[in-house]
Amino acid sequence: MSNVIEARGLSKTYRLYRNPYGRLLEKLPWNKGKSYYKPVPALQDVSFDVARGECVGLVGTNGAGKSTLLKVLTGTTFPTAGRYTVRGRVTSLLELGAGFQQSFTGRTNIYMNAAMMGFSRKEAKKKVDEIIEFSELGDFIDAPIRTYSSGMSARLGFSVAVSADPDMLILDEILAVGDMNFRKKCVDKILDYKKRGKSLFFCSHSLYDVRQICDRAVWLRKGRVQMVSDSVSVTNEYATHENKIAEGSDETPFKDVVDAEGDSNPRILGAQLLDGETRQPRTTFAPGDSAILRVHVRNAKREQLTLAVGAMRTDGTLCFAHTTQFSDIVFDFEEGHVSLKLDNLRLLSGEFTLPIWLFDAQGVHRFHERPANETLIVQNRTKDLGLFLQEHSWELEPKSGDRQ
Repeated sequence: MSNVIEARGLSKTYRLYRNPYGRLLEKLPWNKGKSYYKPVPALQDVSFDVARGECVGLVGTNGAGKSTLLKVLTGTTFPTAGRYTVRGRVTSLLELGAGFQQSFTGRTNIYMNAAMMGFSRKEAKKKVDEIIEFSELGDFIDAPIRTYSSGMSARLGFSVAVSADPDMLILDEILAVGDMNFRKKCVDKILDYKKRGKSLFFCSHSLYDVRQICDRAVWLRKGRVQMVSDSVSVTNEYATHENKIAEGSDETPFKDVVDAEGDSNPRILGAQLLDGETRQPRTTFAPGDSAILRVHVRNAKREQLTLAVGAMRTDGTLCFAHTTQFSDIVFDFEEGHVSLKLDNLRLLSGEFTLPIWLFDAQGVHRFHERPANETLIVQNRTKDLGLFLQEHSWELEPKSGDRQ
């Protein structure tokens, strides 16, 4: 299968001048070799491929270099270093209203865009009705573009872009604008493109869209390729990374609770995540795996104790909490381990802090509270959504006489 896009070592550096006269001063003969700008790297050694008939997503934070990469691939700007090849007819939609003349009507802009894409006026006439129908603009097609809302501009822009039936369609956040019905039409059109062997390079902050639509994804971070893999793996890793940044530090909302008698009271000395089958250290799991949290407890006074373990999402949502008290398990050894085995994990993708509580036998007095040193990372390899993977089944009950 041939590649529609091949990028090798792409780099792009912008020049940030200290004042408006910097460019002029550089040209003066006595300032030869002297620079008046600060180099700002937007892309650094970016390499990837997009195969024919493949849908590839592009993810990353604002300022990661996504828009610069799209502009390079569409010929809007040129790379400072590296090379790239784009094969076949390419249509792009990078900004709302890009290429539209605001004073002209939607219909006139359709003809203008068709001319820029290489269509004759005769060919454009054949496509006008198709474009207007897809955009659902109705009578507004003869109104000036400046009177359009952002959603209307997106409708017209996408409709014009897909009307060219390109070999490669490059989109930047276009699915973030517009109502639900139009978004569905866009997605249906994209899926139809894939069925017909067309290619798509799709930039979006919506990890859901990237995960559902794209076969593979590219994660850009600070202008460099952080990861290129299947869309599920990339969105998992990217979401995990962003959650760590959102936390801000290694501090946790849990504090030690110690009575005046200090270390003579029951204490949690540590906890370790293990594979449920091999009992080897492990922190990353998938739904359906078995995990063990092995908690080290010291109990110098030989108190009657119970222990509880929870899983807390990074936004503070407590996903579950299990306690030995509800299982009628009480222990009073001086020092040892209490292990919670989580058979067949039902959590979907996310990173979870594991808070641990040490209570008396009645579960009322809290001796000690702390999180496990490690976080539980769950990476879902399917396209299921939500927090948990609930066991379920489906039933179909057609009316009598209806065919299935």
